[in-house]
Amino acid sequence: MKIAFFINTAAQAHFFKNIIGALTQKGHDLIVLARNYGETLYLLRTFNLPHVVYSHPPASKYGKILVLPSDILSAYRYLRKSGVTLIVGTGIYSVYTALLLKKPNLLFMDAISTSLELSLTRRFADVIVTPSNLTADLGEKHIRINSFKELAYLHPAYFHPDRTMVAQLPIAEGKKFVVLRFNAFDATHDFGTGGFGRTERRDLVHELSKHGQVFISSEASVSNDLNEYVLRVPRERIHHVLYYADMLIADTGTMVTEAALLGTPAICYHPKARTIGNFIELEERYQLVLTFQDMPRLIEKAIGLLTQKGLKEQWKAKKERLIHEKIDMTLFMTWFIENYPESLKTMKRDPAYQKVFI
Repeated sequence: MKIAFFINTAAQAHFFKNIIGALTQKGHDLIVLARNYGETLYLLRTFNLPHVVYSHPPASKYGKILVLPSDILSAYRYLRKSGVTLIVGTGIYSVYTALLLKKPNLLFMDAISTSLELSLTRRFADVIVTPSNLTADLGEKHIRINSFKELAYLHPAYFHPDRTMVAQLPIAEGKKFVVLRFNAFDATHDFGTGGFGRTERRDLVHELSKHGQVFISSEASVSNDLNEYVLRVPRERIHHVLYYADMLIADTGTMVTEAALLGTPAICYHPKARTIGNFIELEERYQLVLTFQDMPRLIEKAIGLLTQKGLKEQWKAKKERLIHEKIDMTLFMTWFIENYPESLKTMKRDPAYQKVFI
């Protein structure tokens, strides 16, 4: 089978890397179309995933929207003589390219970014695969799987923590450390949302530094007074640091989920957190994530947790319960893509079939 994958963000590079690797080992012919956005191309090179760049989006949110038609046309022109039989992606680019090519497409979603994007993609997708915690009902095309997107690369079958990443950090013996993650909020799905302001970032660093070493991971540049706190490890190795961290505090979704799935206490500061399915499940069912919209309460809770004994052991136990209950995302997606459309019929006939991938 000849399959085209659209990878537009760093998170998607992580998500698809093991799926692409498994399909390649099975002898399938794969094409990766990538967008030159953020750390995406860097990660694809690091993961040794050959790719073609089809989009160079401008920095502004409105600019990304304006170039959307030309980006889709660029992808179409590249693929139209490729003989591709299936297109896999996570949004409007892959769906509309498949529509122009008159090829089947598989859309993976773990969140509804905007109602407009959903309305523009839902009608033309052949199948929409989502984690079961997605609250929206997407109709007959919707396949729910009992997993998290991040388990495609953080499942114990694929992720093996490397403590040498932490040994390279300037942490005093026996001292706890916290990672702060700041979002750039420059994507189209970030319209109308925001996170930590400049004063709030400084308050976090000031208060948490009293209880441990603080490191900052930020999509955008930080102010000069916070530059000394910037986490300096290879970008593709951040998950190893997260695994050993005593806490993550972030205003961006993906890294909060990643920390939780690694057994690290995660606090999310995001205006939409309590409306997003994966956060709801991680907070209410597994108690791995705490969500706040009030800075004083967030800081008070964070300090309270950091002073607890055995905090990491508690979170590791909760994480193990989650891993035991969820399926292996990479195994499932590899099977589903390789056997499509028969796999779709199987899942429609018996949704519980996915249990074989635990």
